[in-house]
Amino acid sequence: MRWRDGALLCGIFALALLAGCSRLTFVKPNMHKMKTEQVRHLPDVRDSAADRERMEKSDTLQLASNRLEGGDLDAAEQGAKKVLGEDAGNAAAMTILALVEQRRGNITNAGAWFKRAAEQTNSGPAQWGNYGTWLCEANQPAESLQWLDRSLAYPDAIDLAGMRANAGKCALRAGQTDRADRDLRAALELAPKNAVALDGMAQLMFVRGRMLEARAFSERRLALGAPTAEILSRAAEIETRLGDQAAASRYRQRKAQEFPNATPNVRGN
Repeated sequence: MRWRDGALLCGIFALALLAGCSRLTFVKPNMHKMKTEQVRHLPDVRDSAADRERMEKSDTLQLASNRLEGGDLDAAEQGAKKVLGEDAGNAAAMTILALVEQRRGNITNAGAWFKRAAEQTNSGPAQWGNYGTWLCEANQPAESLQWLDRSLAYPDAIDLAGMRANAGKCALRAGQTDRADRDLRAALELAPKNAVALDGMAQLMFVRGRMLEARAFSERRLALGAPTAEILSRAAEIETRLGDQAAASRYRQRKAQEFPNATPNVRGN
């Protein structure tokens, strides 16, 4: 398939989504893997002009990717746009631009870039999964699952645990609880400390009224640190349902301290 050539082998460097209550994950291009794949397919030791051009683009994207990881969004954007100026259909460059916009809080612009990347002829499982994830965050979970399933058809080319966790959370949003259970548990089998999957299971068990299990998954998620306001609200609601008002009060106080501008407590979310 064409996505295995050029700027496609994207994959398993997960970046936490900076906006959106569910904290799904996106992936950025794995430029080292891409460069290795290019070298592996060279016909001989003498680089052609086309080979040199591909390697130059790879180097520029690697630098842009490093800048993104380091938080230099302007430099990352500049590098990605330079590549697009020479290769208008480069899906990896579009992915970097999408993640730049995501970091800046420009969610609509990020979605436009994720969509463009997913629709390129050289796109691949990471781009399809990213767009599906964005659709889920944009409250289009049913449509998101179509893209996520397309990505999951290539398990060796993605962060399988991360994408399974995303699919599980999106299935839960779509009201597909049986699928949510299947995907979230599959994610945890691969990565027992996957934050998205643990939060999803806490939410699913809450919805199903299985509060002891909800508490267990909630506590495992909280043990990883960096909870959202929604996670703390759910933990408080779980303890309220279980009759532990002291624990519920502690979670509410923590939420008030860490997220003073958050909305009132949610129920299950």
